[in-house]
Amino acid sequence: MKRLHKAMTRIVGVLLMALMMVPSGLKAETTEMLQTSKITGVVTDDFGEPIIGVTVRVKNAQNGAVTDVNGRYSVNAPKNATLVFSFIGYRTQEVAIKGKTTVNVTLQEDSQMLEEVVAIGYGAVPKRDLTGAVSSLKSEDLLKTNPVSINQGLQGKLAGVNVSQSDGAPGAGVNIQIRGANSFTTSTEPLYIVDGMPYSVGEAPATDYGTKSKNNPLSTISPQDIQSIEVLKDASATAIYGSRAANGVVIITTKSGAEGKAKVQFSANFSVAKSVKTIDVLDACDYANYQNERKANGWLFDGLEYAPDSFTYPTVGRWDDIKEPDPETGEMVVVGKKYKPSPQDFRNGFELNGQMFYGSRWQDQIFRTSFSQDYSISVSGGDKKGSYMYSGGYLDQQGIITNTYYKRYNIRANNTRKINDYIELGANISFTNAENRLARTNTETSGLITSAISYDPTLPLRDPEKESGFSENNSTGLSNPYLAAHNEKNVLLTKNVFASGFGVISFTDWLQFRQNLGYSYSYDERNQYYNRWTSSGRPSDGLGIKNDQVYESLTSESLLTFNKKFGVHAVNVVGGFTYDKVMWRSKYLRSSKYPSDGNEENNIGAGVEGREMTSDRGRSQLMSYLVRGNYNLLDRYMLTFSFRRDGSSRLSPLDRWSNFYSGALAWRLSDEAFIKSLNFFDNLKLRISAGQTGSQSVSPYATRTVLTAKDNNYPFAGSLENGMAQNRYNAAAPTLLSWETTTQYDIGLDASFLNNRVNLVADVYYKKTEGMLMDKMISWMSGFKQIKANFGNVTNKGVEVSLNVIPVKTRSFMWTLDANISFNKNEIGGLQADHFIPDLVWGFNNVFLMRNGHPIGTLYGYVEDGFYDNEAEVRADPYYKNATDAKIKSMVGEIKYKLLCLQRLTH
Repeated sequence: MKRLHKAMTRIVGVLLMALMMVPSGLKAETTEMLQTSKITGVVTDDFGEPIIGVTVRVKNAQNGAVTDVNGRYSVNAPKNATLVFSFIGYRTQEVAIKGKTTVNVTLQEDSQMLEEVVAIGYGAVPKRDLTGAVSSLKSEDLLKTNPVSINQGLQGKLAGVNVSQSDGAPGAGVNIQIRGANSFTTSTEPLYIVDGMPYSVGEAPATDYGTKSKNNPLSTISPQDIQSIEVLKDASATAIYGSRAANGVVIITTKSGAEGKAKVQFSANFSVAKSVKTIDVLDACDYANYQNERKANGWLFDGLEYAPDSFTYPTVGRWDDIKEPDPETGEMVVVGKKYKPSPQDFRNGFELNGQMFYGSRWQDQIFRTSFSQDYSISVSGGDKKGSYMYSGGYLDQQGIITNTYYKRYNIRANNTRKINDYIELGANISFTNAENRLARTNTETSGLITSAISYDPTLPLRDPEKESGFSENNSTGLSNPYLAAHNEKNVLLTKNVFASGFGVISFTDWLQFRQNLGYSYSYDERNQYYNRWTSSGRPSDGLGIKNDQVYESLTSESLLTFNKKFGVHAVNVVGGFTYDKVMWRSKYLRSSKYPSDGNEENNIGAGVEGREMTSDRGRSQLMSYLVRGNYNLLDRYMLTFSFRRDGSSRLSPLDRWSNFYSGALAWRLSDEAFIKSLNFFDNLKLRISAGQTGSQSVSPYATRTVLTAKDNNYPFAGSLENGMAQNRYNAAAPTLLSWETTTQYDIGLDASFLNNRVNLVADVYYKKTEGMLMDKMISWMSGFKQIKANFGNVTNKGVEVSLNVIPVKTRSFMWTLDANISFNKNEIGGLQADHFIPDLVWGFNNVFLMRNGHPIGTLYGYVEDGFYDNEAEVRADPYYKNATDAKIKSMVGEIKYKLLCLQRLTH
């Protein structure tokens, strides 16, 4: 980009020099008659490189000159005159001659002219004119680490933006939080805007085994297609999007063509991934000793005598007889010998199945070194009447767990065309096809990683005596990890289409109408099959599951923009109407007991037991009126105001509509005389904002009592008939269900100094979400357990600091340092009582507690207080007397707790 800029400046300079050649001569003759002297010099840039075509004129006079190809100029001027140097893209500079005959000048790039334009809601502004808290990330910064997804490219790049991934599997969904979580009952995901239109892909189908609850829209877009990403964080920036922007807004602008010849770009990235370390577990020898000790302790506990020969692993390895019933007599006869190893045998090694065996390292059977490849190609170009950009890509990301992967194919087309001076049309369309094979890693007792760290290390990988050919341990309920990795099928197929178009009518150069249309289609299909060699499929002779979902959204936006300058006043006003409609449908099929594993779930009707069939569909609508005004006085004092009125079909008719406001002030202190006199700041701006956004994150039918088909039989006409009944576990219909609101205040400071070599952005914010949409417990006498209601609040307050430094900047080398840090404090209030988040991990339910005055996600549990050292300490425990056979009494050597009540561990 720098080279292109330099080349363009040279071309423009030569043209300007040619145009001004004759006038310069005439002016020279005039100044000579005024007894002037000849002033010469060289004009260079920050890198010391000469600038061609710089206009050099005498202030308050008509004569001037233009620099040549070497940056030199010559002009006649009075000895006490002032020279004015100006050129496109550089700051205009005035230099007093003061009797000198040589005046050399270094021009500084004009950050205001060269600085990027930042996308905001329904428009764009120069970054220096922002009044709200907005963080930007350009394509070159996103791609520095060669990320395979936008999510990876965002991690750690923007202050106040937390990108987390709950699963390390390839293609796994991510969670993006902006300035903390606003709720613990609904989604904290921000609103995504792609090329000016809202973009969502719905949730991925979830099943009983191996779930993936969230599809992140960013995973469907190739990082190579991104031009810029803006994150709107404060209410001033987000309120224009109303109820959809309570969690912040992520605006993505994809690449487009530029005027000129067609440009072809190709990129290929390769990466290698490996597990840094495995979990330390007992090796086969230690495991065998542990099992022997465990068995001995069991005998002691029961008061029984034990014989060393009865241990699972004998003190000395021996050959035991293999006995089977005689087919004729039924008596047990010896048919062979089998070696029964001692614990020490696993340390020394012994022959098993024709090779030395030291025990199995099951984690090595499922982890691998994975390789990924990412290809992208694009063609772009344009002319004065329009532009085009076509791109395609292929990603093959292998997981570090064997037999897992994420494959994505994507194509994109962006086009714009000017019909005439008044009408412009544009269309963007993208298609993504992805296949994601996952391992079952998110269950505690039967997941693949759990099996790998818990499976018996004394068992070999293969066992020729088993029907499967691999070792099995049916008593634990765990699958052989290798078998599970290759025989548990969990594949998610995804297809996404996103299309948007616009038409612009420019009535004048300051008034235009824009119509936007957007359509998003997402199809997700999850196919699962667990054959009879896995722990899930063994009890039922194969288990198959098919689950798919279709998600569609339609958006229409009609906007009128007024943008005009009146002397030192600049006014920009946007007003309009938007309409959004979301539709979805899904179905779920499940069966078990298959005659064979050959067809897997592809013929799900072949399963003769455990058949389940369900389906669902729904829709919701959102209508909005909006207006935003920006006022700029003297390019120094800036005011922003926005208003939006939203109406949602998800809420109660009486509270369906709500208004959301925001306002912001900005003062560019660096343009004030008392700051200019310091000659230190290139830019210094103070920002203050306040506003309110909302949320409608409830089920589209939350305000209605749901009738559910159940296995209830009713006597009718002398027989029992299946019918409909209110499910008492469903919530009652609330008569009033209104908006969840988030109010936010922000104070920010933008500072640049040392010729824009140091750039600082700092913000302090306070954000409070009230009237949270949650389930409220009600009396069972109502016939229901709960009702959806507005109560409770969450407060977030924090500080964000971003720093950009350019320590070295030369013609051939530039060193840039970027750093950011943020602090956020989260607190819950207004709850009726403690709220648990149940079933986070099977077997460890309710370990996270929501309590007034504490942050979201506080971990609660018993507080460890050492160990029981002797029997007296055990009997002194007040709970010892209440222990029964159902609750085994504590024993010497076990963990002792300070209090057997809930205590906060960490947060």
